[in-house]
Amino acid sequence: MEELFDLPGGEEAATDQVLYNLARRGIEYDLLPWCRRKRPPVMAYSPIAQGRLLRHPGLVAVAARHEGVTPAQVALAWVLRQDGVCAIPKATRPAHVRENRAALDIRLTSRDLADLDRAFPPPTRKQPLAMI
Repeated sequence: MEELFDLPGGEEAATDQVLYNLARRGIEYDLLPWCRRKRPPVMAYSPIAQGRLLRHPGLVAVAARHEGVTPAQVALAWVLRQDGVCAIPKATRPAHVRENRAALDIRLTSRDLADLDRAFPPPTRKQPLAMI
Protein backbone atom coordinates (compact mmCIF):
# COMPACT_ATOMS: atom_id res chain seq x y z
CA MET A 1 0.00 0.00 0.00
CA GLU A 2 2.85 2.39 0.73
CA GLU A 3 4.28 1.75 -2.74
CA LEU A 4 0.85 2.27 -4.30
CA PHE A 5 0.32 5.52 -2.42
CA ASP A 6 3.72 6.76 -3.64
CA LEU A 7 2.59 6.42 -7.27
CA PRO A 8 0.79 9.31 -8.99
CA GLY A 9 -2.90 8.88 -8.14
CA GLY A 10 -2.16 6.00 -5.79
CA GLU A 11 -3.79 7.75 -2.86
CA GLU A 12 -7.08 7.38 -4.73
CA ALA A 13 -7.15 3.62 -4.10
CA ALA A 14 -10.76 2.79 -3.24
CA THR A 15 -10.03 0.03 -0.71
CA ASP A 16 -7.49 -2.51 0.47
CA GLN A 17 -9.02 -5.97 0.16
CA VAL A 18 -7.27 -8.39 2.53
CA LEU A 19 -7.84 -11.67 4.32
CA TYR A 20 -9.02 -10.69 7.78
CA ASN A 21 -10.89 -12.67 10.39
CA LEU A 22 -10.47 -13.81 13.98
CA ALA A 23 -7.91 -16.44 12.98
CA ARG A 24 -6.01 -14.17 10.56
CA ARG A 25 -5.36 -10.95 12.45
CA GLY A 26 -1.90 -10.08 11.14
CA ILE A 27 -3.07 -6.83 9.53
CA GLU A 28 -3.83 -5.40 12.98
CA TYR A 29 -0.15 -4.94 13.72
CA ASP A 30 0.75 -2.49 10.98
CA LEU A 31 -1.51 -2.49 7.90
CA LEU A 32 -4.78 -1.68 9.64
CA PRO A 33 -3.32 1.27 11.60
CA TRP A 34 -1.69 2.53 8.38
CA CYS A 35 -5.01 2.35 6.53
CA ARG A 36 -6.71 4.24 9.33
CA ARG A 37 -4.15 7.02 9.03
CA LYS A 38 -4.20 7.19 5.23
CA ARG A 39 -7.96 6.58 4.94
CA PRO A 40 -8.44 3.74 2.45
CA PRO A 41 -11.07 1.42 3.91
CA VAL A 42 -10.19 -2.21 4.53
CA MET A 43 -12.39 -4.84 2.89
CA ALA A 44 -12.11 -8.13 4.76
CA TYR A 45 -12.54 -11.19 2.61
CA SER A 46 -13.30 -14.55 4.19
CA PRO A 47 -14.44 -12.94 7.47
CA ILE A 48 -15.54 -16.29 8.88
CA ALA A 49 -12.53 -18.20 7.52
CA GLN A 50 -14.60 -20.21 5.06
CA GLY A 51 -16.55 -21.63 8.01
CA ARG A 52 -13.51 -23.10 9.75
CA LEU A 53 -14.04 -20.93 12.83
CA LEU A 54 -17.63 -21.90 13.47
CA ARG A 55 -16.94 -24.73 15.90
CA HIS A 56 -14.19 -22.98 17.83
CA PRO A 57 -15.14 -23.17 21.54
CA GLY A 58 -14.29 -19.51 22.20
CA LEU A 59 -16.48 -18.28 19.36
CA VAL A 60 -19.30 -20.69 20.26
CA ALA A 61 -19.22 -19.47 23.88
CA VAL A 62 -19.53 -15.81 22.87
CA ALA A 63 -22.40 -16.61 20.49
CA ALA A 64 -24.20 -18.52 23.26
CA ARG A 65 -24.27 -15.36 25.40
CA HIS A 66 -26.27 -13.55 22.70
CA GLU A 67 -29.79 -14.88 22.22
CA GLY A 68 -30.46 -16.26 18.74
CA VAL A 69 -26.99 -15.43 17.42
CA THR A 70 -24.76 -17.83 15.50
CA PRO A 71 -20.98 -18.13 15.72
CA ALA A 72 -20.81 -16.92 12.10
CA GLN A 73 -22.69 -13.76 13.04
CA VAL A 74 -20.35 -13.12 15.96
CA ALA A 75 -17.29 -13.59 13.73
CA LEU A 76 -18.76 -11.17 11.21
CA ALA A 77 -19.80 -8.69 13.92
CA TRP A 78 -16.24 -8.78 15.27
CA VAL A 79 -14.86 -7.70 11.87
CA LEU A 80 -17.56 -5.10 11.25
CA ARG A 81 -17.31 -3.43 14.67
CA GLN A 82 -14.31 -1.44 13.51
CA ASP A 83 -14.46 1.90 11.74
CA GLY A 84 -13.13 1.76 8.22
CA VAL A 85 -13.59 -2.01 7.87
CA CYS A 86 -16.20 -3.67 5.69
CA ALA A 87 -16.54 -7.33 4.79
CA ILE A 88 -17.55 -9.52 1.90
CA PRO A 89 -19.01 -12.67 3.48
CA LYS A 90 -20.25 -15.43 1.25
CA ALA A 91 -24.02 -15.68 0.87
CA THR A 92 -25.60 -18.29 -1.37
CA ARG A 93 -29.28 -17.72 -0.62
CA PRO A 94 -31.51 -14.89 0.65
CA ALA A 95 -31.72 -16.32 4.19
CA HIS A 96 -27.94 -16.28 4.37
CA VAL A 97 -27.87 -12.64 3.28
CA ARG A 98 -30.35 -11.78 6.04
CA GLU A 99 -28.27 -13.69 8.61
CA ASN A 100 -25.16 -11.80 7.53
CA ARG A 101 -27.01 -8.48 7.72
CA ALA A 102 -28.18 -9.27 11.26
CA ALA A 103 -24.53 -9.36 12.35
CA LEU A 104 -24.57 -5.55 12.15
CA ASP A 105 -27.05 -5.47 15.04
CA ILE A 106 -24.85 -7.47 17.40
CA ARG A 107 -23.10 -5.39 20.04
CA LEU A 108 -20.10 -7.27 21.35
CA THR A 109 -19.34 -6.48 24.98
CA SER A 110 -15.91 -5.83 26.43
CA ARG A 111 -16.12 -9.33 27.92
CA ASP A 112 -16.91 -10.78 24.47
CA LEU A 113 -13.96 -8.95 22.94
CA ALA A 114 -11.60 -10.04 25.73
CA ASP A 115 -12.72 -13.66 25.37
CA LEU A 116 -12.22 -13.51 21.60
CA ASP A 117 -8.75 -12.01 22.09
CA ARG A 118 -7.86 -14.90 24.40
CA ALA A 119 -9.21 -17.45 21.92
CA PHE A 120 -7.67 -15.69 18.89
CA PRO A 121 -4.70 -13.63 20.11
CA PRO A 122 -3.88 -10.42 18.23
CA PRO A 123 -0.46 -10.20 16.57
CA THR A 124 2.53 -9.08 18.61
CA ARG A 125 4.84 -8.53 15.63
CA LYS A 126 4.74 -7.78 11.95
CA GLN A 127 3.53 -10.74 9.85
CA PRO A 128 3.45 -11.53 6.15
CA LEU A 129 0.14 -10.71 4.51
CA ALA A 130 -2.04 -13.82 4.71
CA MET A 131 -3.88 -14.99 1.60
CA ILE A 132 -6.05 -17.89 0.49
